[in-house]
Amino acid sequence: MTTEELKPLQVKEVIRSEIRQLPETRWIQNLRHSSYHLRHPIPILIERTGDVIAASYDDLDLSGKGEDVKAAISDLCGKIVARYEGECADRKGDSPTQVHTFLRQIIVEIQPNAWDEVKELYKERLKAFPYVHKGYINIFTPNYADVIIVLSEESADRIEQLAEIDLEINLKFRPLYFFVEYESSADNLDLKNFVRFY
Repeated sequence: MTTEELKPLQVKEVIRSEIRQLPETRWIQNLRHSSYHLRHPIPILIERTGDVIAASYDDLDLSGKGEDVKAAISDLCGKIVARYEGECADRKGDSPTQVHTFLRQIIVEIQPNAWDEVKELYKERLKAFPYVHKGYINIFTPNYADVIIVLSEESADRIEQLAEIDLEINLKFRPLYFFVEYESSADNLDLKNFVRFY
């Protein structure tokens, strides 16, 4: 081919290259995480700048980067999960933030099997303590939960025995972390996010 014949091909290649650089929207259906799933697909903006690809989720003002689209989306998903976990860790404030409320609308947590084992072991061990009336658990991140054990009022002197069970279970299921409270009644407790397991 002559130089004159190459020029139109080079122009076409430049045009194709420019088209590839335009932003595009992709819909993702999962967060690439075993414990968090999306309730519905969310739109991700993909932009290419030289050798770097950015994936952005405008609703949370978050973006991830990578050498290819898959790596950029994975980086973004990791940041969405980190934001979710950070918001959940601060959940004990007076009221949830707008970001926390929004994240709860788009993300559903998948309970790890280990927590099911924790609940079953608690059930088994608590049968030996007739003064334990109820047990509640709130699992709000994959590795962390709150446990409330409701006791009869005459059982204050038995808390040390229960604490030994808590420690045993905690050590057995590391790196799961849970904090246990002992209460004399469930009447005035805020159990909105708790599930009864005993």
